[in-house]
Amino acid sequence: MKENVIKEKNVKIPLYVTVYETISEWLKEGKYKPGDKLPGENILAEQLNVSRGTLRQAMLLLQEDGFIVNQQGRGNIVLSAQRPAKAGLEKIENPLVDFCLQPVDKVETTVGFQPATQKHQEVLKLRASSIVAVINITYYSGDTVVGFAMVYMPYEVLDKSSVDLENPDTVYQFYSKLLTSGGLYSDTKLRLGNARERLAGILNIPEGEPFLILEEELYSEYDTPVLSQKLFFTPDQHELHINRRNDRNIQKH
Repeated sequence: MKENVIKEKNVKIPLYVTVYETISEWLKEGKYKPGDKLPGENILAEQLNVSRGTLRQAMLLLQEDGFIVNQQGRGNIVLSAQRPAKAGLEKIENPLVDFCLQPVDKVETTVGFQPATQKHQEVLKLRASSIVAVINITYYSGDTVVGFAMVYMPYEVLDKSSVDLENPDTVYQFYSKLLTSGGLYSDTKLRLGNARERLAGILNIPEGEPFLILEEELYSEYDTPVLSQKLFFTPDQHELHINRRNDRNIQKH
């Protein structure tokens, strides 16, 4: 096995990232196996020719990505040689795209407007005179429909960002970018439903077929509602991931 020695100077990427990649490669190669204790920080820093501060930054990344866990009194213990393939539902993005078993290569977007219903007034904290954008998005893999989204967004959110409301593709791009912006949090629930006539036709499934629905409201860091949406997952086309763990400092009684 080749030895990995890192130079502190003349690197184009942060050195702790290089250290992270080196140690993760060691784990993948089997140099340290699940359950093994990694050498102490002084030893690792000397082996890699880096400072302890740089090493600690890399170790924090390894902990965040699930490679190792720091156990008090024991040190850094190897959990897995493989990093999780991607974030799960705990990260706000677009699950209709992220968790589709086939690549999503086409979307069709329609945009309409309506007065805020009583529910929208409550959920989106709108006045009765407010206008809501209704954005319907159909997701395709090839010619197969793999999902459908009904998105309700206050008109002011789109208007403030100068979105071209005449161009559905531009609206979809704004929506997609919004989902990945920082500072958002959500109130989300998953439930099973049965396809009624309209959705059965959109998803091309038999009427009454069970399917998964994700309902959520997204809020900005200032507790301002951004949008409300329902996502409909075509049966057998998605595999949802949720990365769960207990905090080390919480003990059961």
